[in-house]
This record gives sequence, C-alpha cells and structure tokens, in this order.
Amino acid sequence: MPIPLEIAYKPVSKPEIGVNNYQDFTRGKTEVLKKGSNPYNARPLESDIRIDHDVEIKVRDGVRLYADLYRPADAKPDEKLPAIISWSCYGKKYSALSMLPICVWNCCVPNEALSGLEKFEGLDPVTWCPRGYAIISVDSRGTGNSDGCIPIMGSQDAEDCYDVIEAIAVMEWCNGKVGMAGNSALAIIQWLVAALRPPHLAAIAPWEGSGDIYREQFCRGGVFSMSNFDLITHFIIKTNTAGGGIEDFAEMYRRSPTANVSRRSNHHH
Repeated sequence: MPIPLEIAYKPVSKPEIGVNNYQDFTRGKTEVLKKGSNPYNARPLESDIRIDHDVEIKVRDGVRLYADLYRPADAKPDEKLPAIISWSCYGKKYSALSMLPICVWNCCVPNEALSGLEKFEGLDPVTWCPRGYAIISVDSRGTGNSDGCIPIMGSQDAEDCYDVIEAIAVMEWCNGKVGMAGNSALAIIQWLVAALRPPHLAAIAPWEGSGDIYREQFCRGGVFSMSNFDLITHFIIKTNTAGGGIEDFAEMYRRSPTANVSRRSNHHH
C-alpha cells in the first residue's frame, strides 16, 4: 500500500514588475508587434505577431489560469491555426534572456538567437508564428496571477494542462490541433498530460526531460538534495495569489517514514 502523503507547501515571493520580465496583469490587452521590432534588444521579429495577454482559462475545479497567446498577425480572418503550448511554473513571460545571465558562459547562447518573447525552455514565437503556428505560454496553477497553490509535475498539473489544451482547441482561431513542446520541466509535463489522452492533443515534443524526478533530481545516488530546486524557487518561481505557495519537497521528505528510517539507520552506523 502506498504511504499516505499530506502535501506540504512553502511560500514563494511575489513578482516585481521589470524583474524576470514580469509585466503587470493586463487581462484583455491585445497588441501587434511589428516585423523588425526588437523589444528586448535581441533577435528582431521576422513578421508581425499578435499577442493576447492574460487570457483567462477556467479548469475543471473553477481555478482561473492565465495565458499569453502569440499568433501570426497576418493570418486571414477565416484561417485556422494549430497551437503549441509551453507549460511550466516559471512564469509565462520569464524568458531565456532572463535566465542566461546567471548561467555559466550564458549557456553558450548568444542573445541574438532569442527574441525575449520565448518562455524559458519553451518555443520562441519569433520562429514559430511565421510558420503558421500559435504559441501559448501559460502561467500554471499558482504562478503569477493564476489561482491556487503551485503543484510540481504531478497529476494536478497534468489535469490542468489537459483542460487548457481542450479550451485552446475550441477557440475560434484554432484548427483543433494542439501540441506541446519544451525542455526539462516543460518536457516532463508532456508525458504526464499525454498519458491522460486529451482528445485534441495532436503531438508532443519533449527533450531533456527527467523520467524519475526522485531518483534523477532530488535523491540522486540515494542522497537527498534540494540545491537545484531551491535555486529555481528562489530566483524564478513567483506568485501573486494570496495564500499561495509551492509544494515543499524537503518538508514532505522529512515527514516520510522511509526517510526517517534512513536517518535512524545512518545514526546507528
């Protein structure tokens, strides 16, 4: 029988406008960025891109999630587009340009390779919108202005993403085909969602995803460590939700009878 688990949460800090590319809540705002514009002094836009900011999507338990929709601005009124979702708790406007300066050698990625519109570890609208795709960047549950507490790569996240896929698929501009793509955490969620078989999920493109986050990230070689995750929760993950927080893996591990046995065994040795 599985050990009963009471989920623990810990607080995360609020976002600040201008930090990590966070922008104020602008539900209903639509703008068109023109071809050749370069809002982040990085890669110029190859075509006009329409952005619908903070589009509200309600999931099955009534929680409101917010997404930014990037679409080719020159699409004909009756043209239907496929959509690709980038899903994580990192913040829908948190880009690789925000992350690279704290990485060794900028991860060997020149700024001019990115537009600043891309979600960190997700697809860049500058590359994909000219090819006829809509790019959907979502603030997952508890992130940014989305309701709730932040789950990490589990069944709640998968169910939320399932509902977002189905909501996007029936929007008037979408052709009903929705894919997912992304790296690392953005890859892991794809496997979890695909296992639920959303009717409109047409394809996934995961890369560099962990198949077992306990053994491959948090307890490699049997040694529990939160160093990487603590870095992420400190620098990247933010919430504006009152009473919000993120799953506290260290506290849940501390409560675990298995972990306690391990510590007692080590103590006696």
